[in-house]
Amino acid sequence: FLGLPWELLNNGGDAFLTSQLAGVSRRLSPGPLDDFSGRLPTDQLNILLLLPPSGEGSGSIATEALTALESLPVDAELDCLRPSSPAKLQEQLAGKPGHYHLVHFDGFTIDGQGMCMEDGSGGVTSLDAAALAQTLTGAQTPVVLVNASSSSALNDVMSFAAGLAENGVPQVVVAPLPIAGSGRVLFCENLFKGLSGGTPVAQTVATIRQAMKDHPQRPSATGPLESWDWTLPMVFESQNYSPEAIVVEEAAAPVPGMPQPEQETSGTDLPRGGPYGLIGRHAEMLDLERRFRQAPVVLLSGDVGIGKSELALGLASWLRKTGGRSGGVFYSAFEVGAGLERVLHEIGTSLAGLDFADLRNEDRRTWVVDYLKENPALLVFDSLQNLAGFPAGAPGLLEDSEMADLDSFIKEVAEGGQTWTLLVSRRDKEPWLTVPHGSYRLGGLAGFDRIVFGTRLLEEAGADPMRLGPEYLEILELVDGHPLAMEIALPLLKDVPASVLVGELRSELEHHQPGADEEGRPPFLTVVMDHAFSRMSHRGRTHLPFLSMFRSRVMMDILTHITGEQAYKSVMGEGLGYGATRTLLRTARAGGFLEPITPSVYQIHPSLPWFFGRSLYRQFSQGAIQQLEQEVVRVYADTADYFMETLYENQDAGTTAILAEEGNITQALALSIEAGQWENAQLLVQPLAQVFRMQKRYPELRRLRRQLLETTGATAEEAERTGGIQLWLYLLGTEASECIETKEFDRADALNRQLLEYLSSKEDGETDPRTAAVFHQMGQVAQYRWQLEEAQELYSQSLAIIEDGEDQEPVADDYYGLGLVCQYRRRYTEAKEWFSKSLEIHQRVDDAEEMVKDYRSLGLCSQYKFEYDEAASWYQRAREILEENRDEENAVLVYHS
Repeated sequence: FLGLPWELLNNGGDAFLTSQLAGVSRRLSPGPLDDFSGRLPTDQLNILLLLPPSGEGSGSIATEALTALESLPVDAELDCLRPSSPAKLQEQLAGKPGHYHLVHFDGFTIDGQGMCMEDGSGGVTSLDAAALAQTLTGAQTPVVLVNASSSSALNDVMSFAAGLAENGVPQVVVAPLPIAGSGRVLFCENLFKGLSGGTPVAQTVATIRQAMKDHPQRPSATGPLESWDWTLPMVFESQNYSPEAIVVEEAAAPVPGMPQPEQETSGTDLPRGGPYGLIGRHAEMLDLERRFRQAPVVLLSGDVGIGKSELALGLASWLRKTGGRSGGVFYSAFEVGAGLERVLHEIGTSLAGLDFADLRNEDRRTWVVDYLKENPALLVFDSLQNLAGFPAGAPGLLEDSEMADLDSFIKEVAEGGQTWTLLVSRRDKEPWLTVPHGSYRLGGLAGFDRIVFGTRLLEEAGADPMRLGPEYLEILELVDGHPLAMEIALPLLKDVPASVLVGELRSELEHHQPGADEEGRPPFLTVVMDHAFSRMSHRGRTHLPFLSMFRSRVMMDILTHITGEQAYKSVMGEGLGYGATRTLLRTARAGGFLEPITPSVYQIHPSLPWFFGRSLYRQFSQGAIQQLEQEVVRVYADTADYFMETLYENQDAGTTAILAEEGNITQALALSIEAGQWENAQLLVQPLAQVFRMQKRYPELRRLRRQLLETTGATAEEAERTGGIQLWLYLLGTEASECIETKEFDRADALNRQLLEYLSSKEDGETDPRTAAVFHQMGQVAQYRWQLEEAQELYSQSLAIIEDGEDQEPVADDYYGLGLVCQYRRRYTEAKEWFSKSLEIHQRVDDAEEMVKDYRSLGLCSQYKFEYDEAASWYQRAREILEENRDEENAVLVYHS
């Protein structure tokens, strides 16, 4: 609308004539227009996106456009041109003529020479309107969208858009100045809704203008202001074009028994970011993506709380959704003690399923490296500073040899030249990292990004924009646009004038002396935290530091359980009930100290445990803190025991709960070992070990066992001296069982011999059920080795110890083992007797999974005896259970029996 006379805009009072029209467009000639003759697909909306050479001041709407396309009720596809050069554009459009409904030039600078684009070799070139129009019209492109950068002169943009129309582009939608805030969302949502719905372009743009006019609030340095940006969108027409509506095709119902096509993997799941997501950072994301063209490995560094993880996740999501990395996007965060083995497992199982974990260690690595060398993927390794320990002097998560393995892996992958690796760390240099890499230092939010985020925080806090004054900008400058510092400082403006707050912060910053443990932490962040903390209530300042006992997240139910106990009251001076605990967490959330995941679960930013811990040690003695630690161990041991029960009742729900709390369980495990609480340590390690085993994360599980055995003692004699003998028995026993699963029989033999030697030396060892368990495992090894007589003897020895005991499930295991031995020796009648005894127990305890195994074995023995009717009866019972539990994979096996 820019340049239109006021008389056309104004209709008297608060009305605007043009906003009430069905559509307004600009034409370069008064005569009738020709019709667009191209034929485009109607099964999905196809968009081609081009990005500018630099994101600085671009006013990009690419993120909003992608979100709008994803929300459409019809299929839509966005191709992002990389690099966005004239030659690449011509190649792309020539390869897909009549394919794209719209080509979007997002945030480009336009001057008198034309549009500034990449030249394909790292430089910049200008493309005039005539040359660009020739490329577009040659591919039968009906609509072009141009939203110009802030550095573009208005007249140049308008002349360029007119030039496109003059040279044959049917419809040119142009926004000559950047659109801010929610205006971008409204623009994109209405544009793509109109195009996909078959609405004429001029009418669609009229709808955009009306929506922006109805919601005029935009971020500014003084809070939300009413904007006239609804006058910006306009249309140039050179041909009539009425888009055909995209048709929603209903998927045909799957035919029973017909194999369904496998979905292509896009990599590992990306974790949930902070509550605000990625605000701004378009220039940084664009720059970071282009760094990978110079080096396949880039180290992204920055101070704590600066937004490194958010940027990394934003880039990963962007590349995944725009097809920038067709080989997949894989994210790993090094927050617990797991190194390359977890990376390999997550990548391999996401690509090849759980069977990948059955490969040998060296084969797993080779498989993953070969895939990443051949396919363009993105690896994101977050929280890298934890590997060697952070700050300097702190214990690291990995040993030197493990860090060398990770370094070697990154180097191997980089040599393939296909996969990009983004390393995220608080350090500018990692001492163990030898692979050549680029570096990118992330600073705070700048320019309009800073204003947008600040406005969002002020709105949530309920601060009055009229009270801000010019000092508000001084606060943003004081914290250098640091996102976490802004989250904590700006909510204070609800109660404190900006002029007072900035003066107090400056004064405190002048007197602040950073400690040796504040590496990677800007002084203003500590000052802002201290100041906000000092303004909390006495109860908040007393109880909030206890959150230093948690890692990454805190569940309100668990916290309430702890704060209501006498041990907590004796240290803190008072307990907290459910209501008080909820108020504490909500107050911390409002002050920027916590981030909500759900109404009862809160995320703890990685920078805060240090701050909370410092506050805790300033308030309480070492002895009092140890009391609190013991209470955390006790409650988490109870929680871990509950998780184990949940795991047996509902495997999926139990696994999700355990992995979500992995950080806190690991924290409690470390505290229990430090205090020599071996029984609690065993309770805490059991759910982790069970999930690792279910997911076949054997290398991680063995690493965890190795670390625990270094504390309990590697031998029975050492474990008895430390008092950790029961944990030692559990660790060796479960590893022996695991070795049988992985066919490592020599290792299983060695472990079983150690266990049997210790148990036999005890007074009641001959009647100990654990001795029976060892005999059973030894019988399994003998059976796999086809030493059937020895296997039968070992199972019988186990059975002699436990057959008359209360726990009948291990008895059923021995019965089943003896049945298998008889089956292998072709003594089918005797085998059926053993299987029947096993079935009887499993029916009593209602173990459906084991009953299926018994039914199938009974069916097989009957089949071998030519008792086909009886065999069919057993198989039928197994099939009924499997179908009832929707286990189609095993049901198919029964069908084929």
